[in-house]
Amino acid sequence: MSTVRRLVAGLAVTALLLGGCSLPDSTDPKYVGPAATLNPAQDRAQDPPSPQGVNNLSDLVVRYLMTSVGGNVTSPDQPDAVSETQARMKTFMTEAARDRWSPGPQAPLIVVQAKFNNLEGVPGTNRSSLAVEFTPIGQLNRDGQLVSAQLPDNFEPNFVFEGEESGGEMRLSKVPDTMLLSVGGLNEWYQPQPVYFWESGVDAPKLVPDLRYMPRVLPASKRVSEVMLWLVDGPSTWLAPVVEKLPSDVETKDKPTLQPDGSVVVNLSSKARAKSPEDLRKLSSQIRWSLERHPPVTLSYENAKDTTNASDGYESDNAAVVPGEPDQEKFVVVDGVVRPSDIPVGGPPQLFLPGPFNTGVVSATINREHTRAALVRRLNGKQQLVVSGADSSAEPKYVDSTVPPSAALSRPAWINRPAQRFLVADGSRLWTVTPPAKAGEAAKADVVPGIVSGAGDATLTAVSAFSVAPDGRRIALIVNGKAMIAPVRIENGRLRLGEQRPVPNTLGDNQAIGWLSETTLAIGGKPSPEGNLLPNASYSLISTSIDGTGETPLPLRRPSDTSTYIISQLSARTNDPTESLQQVLVLFEANQQARAVFADNTSEIKLSNAGPAVSPSASPPPTGKPTSPFYAD
Repeated sequence: MSTVRRLVAGLAVTALLLGGCSLPDSTDPKYVGPAATLNPAQDRAQDPPSPQGVNNLSDLVVRYLMTSVGGNVTSPDQPDAVSETQARMKTFMTEAARDRWSPGPQAPLIVVQAKFNNLEGVPGTNRSSLAVEFTPIGQLNRDGQLVSAQLPDNFEPNFVFEGEESGGEMRLSKVPDTMLLSVGGLNEWYQPQPVYFWESGVDAPKLVPDLRYMPRVLPASKRVSEVMLWLVDGPSTWLAPVVEKLPSDVETKDKPTLQPDGSVVVNLSSKARAKSPEDLRKLSSQIRWSLERHPPVTLSYENAKDTTNASDGYESDNAAVVPGEPDQEKFVVVDGVVRPSDIPVGGPPQLFLPGPFNTGVVSATINREHTRAALVRRLNGKQQLVVSGADSSAEPKYVDSTVPPSAALSRPAWINRPAQRFLVADGSRLWTVTPPAKAGEAAKADVVPGIVSGAGDATLTAVSAFSVAPDGRRIALIVNGKAMIAPVRIENGRLRLGEQRPVPNTLGDNQAIGWLSETTLAIGGKPSPEGNLLPNASYSLISTSIDGTGETPLPLRRPSDTSTYIISQLSARTNDPTESLQQVLVLFEANQQARAVFADNTSEIKLSNAGPAVSPSASPPPTGKPTSPFYAD
């Protein structure tokens, strides 16, 4: 296993554990996820890695591949960022190497996964060499986006670093003639920071996050300026079909100012005065959500403050914010019946009461209000989807959908945005089901089309699992055993997916997926090959950012606990982005058993019943093992 990769895994796991180290084993673990805030940025700039005190080549190369932090910043507020970064990188080199190294002022910052191979010393000398294999992950552009790498002609995927020791310290005598940043450097020296854009095509829009990376070497005031530049430049290409750019009349007059109390004042040109109060409120909220820690934002015009456009009430503009305590009620299927794992005093929801439809159930979903539900039932050797009727208290509680029976259907899901629908996959196609609006009305099913890479606008195939983000405009998919994400468009009331983007990871096969946070996924499947992120161990459950960086095996304190599992289903509760301490709320099925993730292990989900007493004539208590666990959608 490479030194860089072990370092990345160690840093991530250590950071994740810090949030949950005081929790007892039986509580849900808390951590700060890899695509949220691992190390909250300070109000001052952090000093980047230096070569001081390093006396061996491996450690020096690890630091060197991190010290390029900030090399993607080319904003007017930071005109010398690239030259300063290159000057810092040269401090790792011998004088002769500095004279030879010339990546150029327009050199892209390429993010690489580094695998360290042979470290060799030259007998009788102070020189040594280290062979490193580079796998390009992408490149960081000026807007903090990790995009597809445009490799320069002089990029070398296999490179042998050479070093010389002098005065007890090592310096590099041979380096690649490019600007490289390791995945470890990205995780340690960049702050994952989504910026937000208003969704398009709906009457009551919400904000949609767009993952970016902020260099920690920038002080707080300049980080605010960078965010404003990112917003003005617009959304990422993949997300652009479902969100709106900033209006053209939004022009910043001067640099934003960071107040002593942490609030931010954004000075706009006089053009903004013509905007409606609601448009200005939305702009304030958009900026506030896009800033780290979401400080209060006030707009001013030509340096004249207008406090009526402060960003109070910004929480309601994000669909991931759910008022009140997070709903952690668990549901399972036992002996073909869906039920809460812990039946409350009032009994199960109306839609999950015993009855003719609540038999032969394979998987299910229910919304948080318990007014909509769907069941996948096994009938005549095939799986069929039924959905709840217009009135959850009336009979029959369920009606047939027009999704064709299949050998295997995914667990269904309910979404509120961008339209209220059920979704299900049949192992090939993704289906959307419009529920009945009134008694006697049928449920209507449609295939969800999407843009297939290399095939244009077409029907998606080989979809076996999925999970929709709270905003409803992004979907995570398992396609041909690989994790993908795609934007969700709505056209004339019908859903359509944009082009899929891969989420690379180290699992042997991807089978289940869910959203841990707005920009973090939980992925389960077949075990990874040993030694990927854990020395001499494997795992089958991970958390990772939506671009595949920051991958961490779960559970946090015992990451190899899933090494013998094949995870076939997964349900995750998405964290509230206003909470500073995030949680891992994951349920999964592995080896025909429902399990929950805790800090130290995964545990079988047990059944309990605090509901009404069961009469002697009622059905006998369940004897089978719980399967297909899920949270309410």
